[in-house]
Amino acid sequence: MEYQNSKGSKADYNLKYDDEFKQIFSLANRGLWEQAESLATEVHNRESASTGPMDPSVERIYRWVSKQARMVRDQALEDKIRQIDSKNSVFSPSIQSLVTDQTDRGLPPRKDLRDAVQQIESTPYVPASFNKTMTILRSSEMFDFTTQQGRMARELDKEISVKMDDVDLETIIFEIGDKEEVNFVADRSLEAFKQKLSVNFQKVRLGEFLEYIQRNFSLQFQVGDDLIWIVDGKDETKTIEETRIYRLRKGFILPAIFGADEITKTETRQKNGDVVTVTNQKAKSFVRDGAAGAPAIENAIKKFFNGSSWEIDYERNIILATGTREQLAVLERIIEEYDRHLQQVFIEARFITVSEAAFMQLGALWETGRKVGGEGQNPSDFLGFGPENVGAGMQETFTSVLDRDNLSVTLTALEQEGETQTLSAPRLTLINNLPATISDGKVQYYYEEYQVTQSIQSGDASSNLVSLNTSLVPKGAPKSINSGVKLDVLASIGGDGQSIYLALSPEVNQDVKIVTFAEVTDGNKSFEIKLPELRTQSLATRVIVQSGQTVVMGGVLEREQSTYVESVPILGKIPFVGSAFRRRTEIDKPRYLLIFVTATLVSESGEFLRYDELPQGDPLSFNRTSLAPY
Repeated sequence: MEYQNSKGSKADYNLKYDDEFKQIFSLANRGLWEQAESLATEVHNRESASTGPMDPSVERIYRWVSKQARMVRDQALEDKIRQIDSKNSVFSPSIQSLVTDQTDRGLPPRKDLRDAVQQIESTPYVPASFNKTMTILRSSEMFDFTTQQGRMARELDKEISVKMDDVDLETIIFEIGDKEEVNFVADRSLEAFKQKLSVNFQKVRLGEFLEYIQRNFSLQFQVGDDLIWIVDGKDETKTIEETRIYRLRKGFILPAIFGADEITKTETRQKNGDVVTVTNQKAKSFVRDGAAGAPAIENAIKKFFNGSSWEIDYERNIILATGTREQLAVLERIIEEYDRHLQQVFIEARFITVSEAAFMQLGALWETGRKVGGEGQNPSDFLGFGPENVGAGMQETFTSVLDRDNLSVTLTALEQEGETQTLSAPRLTLINNLPATISDGKVQYYYEEYQVTQSIQSGDASSNLVSLNTSLVPKGAPKSINSGVKLDVLASIGGDGQSIYLALSPEVNQDVKIVTFAEVTDGNKSFEIKLPELRTQSLATRVIVQSGQTVVMGGVLEREQSTYVESVPILGKIPFVGSAFRRRTEIDKPRYLLIFVTATLVSESGEFLRYDELPQGDPLSFNRTSLAPY
């Protein structure tokens, strides 16, 4: 296609933008310059992003449309200015304008008027913050859930020295209060005050002494901001409670279970007519992780917090609790320990098949069943299969551990061979001690149960014939089977914050087919019962690695066996002696499955953590880095 430039010459432009140029010209002919400019800008940006040189036709049309659109906007702006200014003209005055108008007659529109109209025109229809990201910098935590201690609470940490012999408890307490300036308030009629006590200690914390009195004399010390109330510990009505609200910084993590695979409901009708419904769920789980039915912080509060009431709001990350100050202090310590950043592990997995030649060239590192540097672990049972079934479906299985540098060299060697095939390369981030599943493949469905149905079909009125039809109908819900790769993984970070305990269960299903399992014959009719047939390879192992290291597992995936016969023409077909002119070659090509799983610690800010070992005697350091994917 051609266009005429300003000098009268013609130039060709790329036909890939022919439709866009037609739309631009159509919009321009209708005076829709804003839409034409938007489309021209889109084409120009697309051409600019390409690797080749800029199409001159795209540049020419973009400049022309932009210029015309700008002229139209300027003209519209001037028209609005004249329209507004004409209302203030002396040729159309109003009574109010004659009294209040202070416009300079005969002068062009004022600058403030032009600026106001320009600002109105340039104001976007969406807020300026639309689709923008705001970064908040803070040096401390957003919320502080701990309660500020009053003066009396701080006095409890003071060390005191007391020496008294056979003195009633009331005298001891108030003598300490006068000496240490602690404000005690009590009912002097308390029976415990009449008991005598001998004390002799040096530099003992006041709070520890009061705890002893409280435990042995059935008293309760309720610490306020400026007073300490002494009440009867047996009388619950004397207890002074308060309600506090704690907003957590890290939030809650709900129990680590997957969605229920099966849900059944059972209804029981009682004698009084009430119906009780019991719902049973069969949850999906691949590893015995012992996950509780509620968050750990909730279990800790139930066990150790003795306040009168408490409640957790998961949507707002809030804990509401009622109790004494001592009880709430225990709750605050629980929250402080549990409301921390949950450690995470980044998992990179890769399923690769290689030929025998490429596999053998990797050397002694891949020796079957060998442990590298004592770090590798032999396949172990963590699914309850039993030791004899670990690695079932794989022959010559092995498990080894590589660091990231060795892994890069290994993968480079595999790629150079040109005889590798990547089945899948999934990635995901795990929370410490919570299981996860990676699955990639095709899902097929089949029925396990069938039932025979019969129906009677009558003929027409004249024949009076009746026929019995039999059919085989599927029963129940269909079952599913996956073809492809699957990896069940559980990562547990060690107490040193460096080592990672991995429980791995990879599985590969291939050649999944729904084939005829049996054939049922009924008279002249036959019915086929179909079930899945597949080749599966699975492995289960546990291993401990350092952050950034890779676990390598593998074994024989399949064998391609073929026989070739080569013979001399004519002579090879001669009976008896033809075998001397023929050669039979049998080829066995195994394909090896290699599974790479790299585990890397992730910091709270999203950085990957990899620890470097320093010479003996130096502290261990670590690198915060964004590790490049292999």
